[in-house]
Amino acid sequence: MEALKILIVEDEPSFAQLVQHQLEMLGIDIQNVFIATSLSEANSFRDEIDPDLVLLDLTILDSSGLATYDAINKMYFNASIIILSGLDDKELAIQLVSKGAQDYLQKSDVNAELLGRTIRFAMLRRSVRLELAKSKKTYRDVFNNSPMPMLRLFGETMEITMANPAALALYEITAAEILGKSIYSFNYFNDQRIEIDSNSSTLKKYLKQKTLNGVEIINEIVINKLEQEEGVYIALVIDRTEELKFEKQKFSVISQAEEREKKKIARELHDGLGQQLTLVNLLFQNITPTKDQETAHHTVSNLLKESIRELREISYNLNPPELENGFLHAIHRFANRINSTGLIDFKIEIQKGIVEETLDHIDRVNLYRIIQELVNNTLKHAKATQIYFLMEKNKNQVSILLKDNGVGFEFEKAQAGMGIQNIQYRMKMLNIESEYTTILGQGVAIKMIFN
Repeated sequence: MEALKILIVEDEPSFAQLVQHQLEMLGIDIQNVFIATSLSEANSFRDEIDPDLVLLDLTILDSSGLATYDAINKMYFNASIIILSGLDDKELAIQLVSKGAQDYLQKSDVNAELLGRTIRFAMLRRSVRLELAKSKKTYRDVFNNSPMPMLRLFGETMEITMANPAALALYEITAAEILGKSIYSFNYFNDQRIEIDSNSSTLKKYLKQKTLNGVEIINEIVINKLEQEEGVYIALVIDRTEELKFEKQKFSVISQAEEREKKKIARELHDGLGQQLTLVNLLFQNITPTKDQETAHHTVSNLLKESIRELREISYNLNPPELENGFLHAIHRFANRINSTGLIDFKIEIQKGIVEETLDHIDRVNLYRIIQELVNNTLKHAKATQIYFLMEKNKNQVSILLKDNGVGFEFEKAQAGMGIQNIQYRMKMLNIESEYTTILGQGVAIKMIFN
């Protein structure tokens, strides 16, 4: 048997010597076996030895029962403890094993073979326990020393059960204050939640939050499930506040420049090329064709009229004048223009109580551009006969549902295209959460949610 340090806590010298002899028979060096007859004597060995195993009689000179086990376990926490008792007490045995004792043997049954087998099993369990403790310590060290904010979360409420120093600094809070709170207790908007997907081990979510002192922060929460523990998650909290602030400033500058350029192009098309085409059309209408030119004259006339119509449509889309009167007015006018073509039915439904001021916290021009681009994609590719627009409000959240009855598409393939990428980028900058539902042959539904 491997070299072990063993402490026998027993106040009957004859039995202690018997056990010592049996240990020697098992190949254990007698120099590594120590005997104590009381708790005080056992305590005196603490500076001399760190035993791997304690063979413990519960009734000794200065203690008895469970109190003996508790005292020895406190003294030698890393040791495996095997109870050697003169009593056949199953209830007591169960209590002791539940407290951490490795085994419970009756003194009358003890022999070298049984003792050897029990010690081997106890040492194997001790090895596993020490490895587990080492693993937990390594995990705690990595967790606590990480420069990135980390939280240990539990259950659907995402209760915080551990927080490393970086997380405490981010939320400007102490360990005593954060433990027991939900990660949602820091949310700026109460209804933002992380949807747990049972099929995915890693989840990501942007949450607008605030520190204990009320400072607004935008965090990307990366959640990983712990396979060994049901309902337990490790969350990496990445502060994206400055990054997104810079990105939004850049987006705002680009968007404003883009809108100015669109207005400029729209004016030039309308006032320049548009007026010239209108003049050409008037002049052309004054030309009287010969009989054999009538067909060609009619064709050219239609082409001119269609070109003027398309140019006006392009000019309008580049600079919809209705936007100056607000998003809700512009979206109704947009639907009316599409319905006037007779090619598709565009139905608008806006929940009662939603007014222009409802959208004060969002860039309405870019929201309109998102809807415009989505609808234009439908007109170009979906072969749909109906488009449905629904806007609703629930507490602080506004949702827009846009769906059609077209041919649908494969989202992963479409996502690689610039059109979808541009739309998703605009949504990200506006803090719009989106969900696409599409099945080939059954149309597309896009749900957008923002605060």
